[in-house]
Amino acid sequence: MVAFTVALVVILILLVYKISIRNHGYWRSRGVESVDALPIVGSLWSALSLQEHMSELFSRLYYEHKGKRFVGYYQGNTPGLLVMDPELIRSIVISDFSHFVDHGFEVDPHNDPMQSRNLVNMSGQQWKEMRTTLSPTFTSGRIKAMFPLVYECADNFEKYLRCHQNQDLDIKDLLARFTTDVIGSCVFGLSVNSLENPNDTFRVMGKKMFDVDFIQGFKITCIFFLPSVARLFRFSIFSQELNNFFRNLVKDIIEKRLQSGNTRKDFMQLLIQLKKGQLSSIDGESQEMNGSASTVQFTDDDIVAQAVVFFVGGFETSATSLSFAMMEIARNPEVQQKARDNIEEVLKRHGGELTYQAIQEMTYLDNILQEALRMYPPFANLTRVCTKNYNIPRTKVFLEKGTLLVIPNRAIQNDPEHFEDPQKFNPDRFNDDCVDKNNKSIMFLAFGDGPRQCIGMRFAKLQSKLGLFAILRHFEVLESPKSVYPPVIDPKQFVLAAKDNIYIQLREIQK
Repeated sequence: MVAFTVALVVILILLVYKISIRNHGYWRSRGVESVDALPIVGSLWSALSLQEHMSELFSRLYYEHKGKRFVGYYQGNTPGLLVMDPELIRSIVISDFSHFVDHGFEVDPHNDPMQSRNLVNMSGQQWKEMRTTLSPTFTSGRIKAMFPLVYECADNFEKYLRCHQNQDLDIKDLLARFTTDVIGSCVFGLSVNSLENPNDTFRVMGKKMFDVDFIQGFKITCIFFLPSVARLFRFSIFSQELNNFFRNLVKDIIEKRLQSGNTRKDFMQLLIQLKKGQLSSIDGESQEMNGSASTVQFTDDDIVAQAVVFFVGGFETSATSLSFAMMEIARNPEVQQKARDNIEEVLKRHGGELTYQAIQEMTYLDNILQEALRMYPPFANLTRVCTKNYNIPRTKVFLEKGTLLVIPNRAIQNDPEHFEDPQKFNPDRFNDDCVDKNNKSIMFLAFGDGPRQCIGMRFAKLQSKLGLFAILRHFEVLESPKSVYPPVIDPKQFVLAAKDNIYIQLREIQK
């Protein structure tokens, strides 16, 4: 009996082994160089075991295979392609987009219905229809209408900083509280004030989203890179507690607004209007939604899904990017002075008043943001899946429908071949004349590019620039001995985030 059991176990192990490596010769049979792969985990073991962040894994592969246009790898048993050639990247995200429409995130609608309905995770026709439906909510006119809401939060942020200068500040936490207040106001219509009340329920739930331990980090990595394993074990991105909190919160807000008839110039109001089938006109734009514009039947669950993805995208990514920017600014006083000079010059033209137009004209703040996003892009790898067979230009390699692709934009944006002296924080490299001269826009992919470029890019820039304005206009940013540099990247997080807190000191400038 024991011998039979042992034999059965051995047979099962061999069977699992054979199944898990059955495709590991895929790239070799097509004449494509590929990296080594292990059973079950493929080429991703160091990231799946959280020894290194996924961006560090793909950056390492990028430099190990420098000079190649692409190299094969394996997500478990599934063939993937790491794309490194600028011309091919441009084809994938822009000119040949119809072959690469989807991100390739297979979020199971049964295990995680809320996340499967958000725009980022949708695919195919479903994504196209939802993108068409949501696009009118992100026009420049609508972002401008929200300017007073964001400015109010930035003004509160500046007042808070005045009371907490000349000490070591955990700027990563403070910026997360600032962006939480902005998203609370502009998405959900809530007055959160987590700067003064860090234990506010809305802030606590936001922290729980990204308070990831080893187990949850492994689950999230599997959801995005080993979806078959995630489906088998019914992994979900957020806990049931978080899903229930946001679902109940959104439904409560909708019910109160419909009952009271009160409206507000925020994203929630726009989503409610979408559910009704039309958006009110703004700045002369006609926003009537009809069958020719979209066939999406917007539901309460759709509102919840989009509100949550707005929260995740607007709160965490902006806070992370700004905290990295602050870390670098503290080390570069000349950057701070250029920013203040630009701020004062623009304000002088506008009679000292900060308006939406004035913040748009503060171009050096844009440069700072872009340089921080170049060095530390929150989404450090772009993913695509081949949605119909594709012949890679100038090769005999055919990508089959379903083939996964990764564009390692963090590695590309920190490659000296594309950006001179990439480890130096130099916002001047994004001056208009420099960008045009070196055609860097093709290699700057922090917001993606093409039809799947981040839909909330305008709002993210507005929020981030007002955060920079609140800090840089009146404060000198100093390094703190408590801060770790260069930052160690947290392998548990899906977005690029520092493992340690980022500390700075602020000293008010005497005028």
